[in-house]
Amino acid sequence: MGLRRTRALLVAAGLVATLAGCAGSDQATDRVGPAVDPVVVPAACTTASSSMDVVAHQDDDLLFIYSPTASDVAAGRCVTTVYLTAGDDGLGRSYWEGREAGAMAAYAGMAGVGNTWTTTRMRTASGQVVLSQALDGTHVRLVFLRLPAGSPRGRAVHHHECLSRLRAGTGPVVHAVDGTASYSSASLRATLTGLMTTFHPGVVRTLDYTDPTGDGDHTDHHNVAYYTYEAQRAYTVPHRVEGFRGYPMGRLPANQPEAVDARKLATFLAYAAHDSHVCQSAAACRDDRRYGSWLRRTYPVSGPPAPAVESGT
Repeated sequence: MGLRRTRALLVAAGLVATLAGCAGSDQATDRVGPAVDPVVVPAACTTASSSMDVVAHQDDDLLFIYSPTASDVAAGRCVTTVYLTAGDDGLGRSYWEGREAGAMAAYAGMAGVGNTWTTTRMRTASGQVVLSQALDGTHVRLVFLRLPAGSPRGRAVHHHECLSRLRAGTGPVVHAVDGTASYSSASLRATLTGLMTTFHPGVVRTLDYTDPTGDGDHTDHHNVAYYTYEAQRAYTVPHRVEGFRGYPMGRLPANQPEAVDARKLATFLAYAAHDSHVCQSAAACRDDRRYGSWLRRTYPVSGPPAPAVESGT
């Protein structure tokens, strides 16, 4: 199947059958199908003009890495965002597909273009096939691995699998919630390194790789940051890596100009229209203790990687 043009649909983010504990899984076959398309990176996307964000959930980049990401998108740079988990929270396809649609709507808004995307499947360096969405008329691409999200404290909520168990070795592999792929720690790192090599960003951004789990941040945030930091060590193109604080930045002073606050809120609300689990209006988001604080802050991390980050890949 070649490239096909797709209009991003407004997907209702209503709840579907909540899983009890770790039992049950959504085994539906992905609708895009198994065919793989060649990846064509535009000639304009040089290393100097390219960046990559690697995050856990479909709103992480909007909440925690917004400022540099939005600046790159507005400048017409080549931006690739990789979402490791489906953000499923143990729920069914309609919920996590809604979150993907929300991310797409948010990026279309940031770019100031119509919400029209080209859908492909690309084969990664580890042999897995992942879903790729390219925003028409821009150099923005979103890549979805659709791994199961864990709980904030690292509990598996989907078929006994999550990134915390994978890193701890208590789960040797983790399967995508759409049943299309499975990863070991080694193949997940190889996949991320391969995506970096394919899109050759000059900067790789992720979440907090400097602090340990248990600091109040979501464990998925830390685990994705650890894997990303490890993977970029094998990425041979000269680049820099940047990490950003997650939930704990809410305890720090607000540090964004009001104009940035307003744009960030508008972008987040474009996403929120597809995710019923988050604040749904400007007033509600401003008054929300968590979202209100995150929407007014962006904090890079500094310092060496946490001890949990492996010394080699």
